Amino acid sequence: MSNSNTNLQTQTSSVLQNDTVSSCSISNIQEKTQLSRSRCMHSLKEIKSLFKFLSETLQDYGTMPIFKRTFSQDLDLLEQHLTKDILSRTDCTTTLTNLRTKFENAFNSEFEERMRKYTRYNAQSFNDAMICTMDSIRKYMLEIILHQQRTLHLLKQKTLMQTQEDHSNQTQALNSDSLKVDLVVKQNSCSEKEDSQRLHPANQQRNAA
Repeated sequence: MSNSNTNLQTQTSSVLQNDTVSSCSISNIQEKTQLSRSRCMHSLKEIKSLFKFLSETLQDYGTMPIFKRTFSQDLDLLEQHLTKDILSRTDCTTTLTNLRTKFENAFNSEFEERMRKYTRYNAQSFNDAMICTMDSIRKYMLEIILHQQRTLHLLKQKTLMQTQEDHSNQTQALNSDSLKVDLVVKQNSCSEKEDSQRLHPANQQRNAA
């Protein structure tokens, strides 16, 4: 019984320690997720600012009206994907790729030349800023997805450990009950044997003498 209690205390302590470590790990990853999400949304805000600058700087002719409409729609869609509790890598990557493709095609075919001719801004610097910001969004987006996957993995581990602990406690409880039953049976057997010996005629005669 003493060994059984010792083992139970040891396992309980181990489970509590693992549970604490798991909870701390989940908390740390969630903090990293929030940090990556904050940086990602900041980069998205920068793209909106660059897009607004481009729209206000270049006049609405050529491909600009179509570009503004489709780019704005994809930008809104990307924001919807990035603000979900659980990010979809496929949805985010597809939308971000569409944004980049639309911008690069429009910039290379028309916007670069128009910025050089009709504005005082450096077209290449603007292009580099837009592409760099899109790359930042991709980087932070992948960080968020990785953190979420690790959190899910730790939660599954925690659930599995709890299930194993519950099973272990049930097994120990059954073993403890079994030991108690065996002890009671042995005590009853000894009592019956003693009663039988006292009631035996030879023993009664010796006791009478």
